[in-house]
Amino acid sequence: MKVLHTVWRWVRWPLAILVVAYIALIIYRMPAVGEKQRTADTIAHIQAQKITMAGVMGTSLPPQPYEPENDATVAGLDKNNNGIRDDVELAIFAKYPHSAKIRAAELQYAMTEQMFVTDVNNTDTWKAVAEEDDRAYTCALKVISYNQTLEIQKLVFNTQIRKDAEMKAYVFTTSNGPAAGPSCDIDLNSLPN
Repeated sequence: MKVLHTVWRWVRWPLAILVVAYIALIIYRMPAVGEKQRTADTIAHIQAQKITMAGVMGTSLPPQPYEPENDATVAGLDKNNNGIRDDVELAIFAKYPHSAKIRAAELQYAMTEQMFVTDVNNTDTWKAVAEEDDRAYTCALKVISYNQTLEIQKLVFNTQIRKDAEMKAYVFTTSNGPAAGPSCDIDLNSLPN
């Protein structure tokens, strides 16, 4: 009995230190685990964003946004929650009222360009957005010219805060490959014009 008491006397402090160190490690790792989950959730959101036939056909167009309110933030206003800023969506519809194919391609490209300023916060999210943007750009080039893609970029990055946010996103640039799946969210051949 006395031996056990002596052993316990020598073991209890190192054991207590190990338990405290283990608890400290768990507390230390909590933010990293939380960040990893937030990144996974953001990537899932990025990959789930797709334009819809209803969006291309304009069945739920938003009202014209109040410009000072729309331009006060990086994200701007998206009243119909389709991932495309309202002023950009309305500009595309105004310019191409008779071509669903062009609207589909430009809306998809505008959505992915917007993601650079709303969804990128590390290299993993940048990579997910870049893959979707590559898909959208490839889709857009099927029906519009390179210069028209630049017009979309000018619509999306139309204020200094949005240009600055785009530059901040590119800090996370990393290599990426093509996104899986077809380049267009909606088969352009299924559209009437």
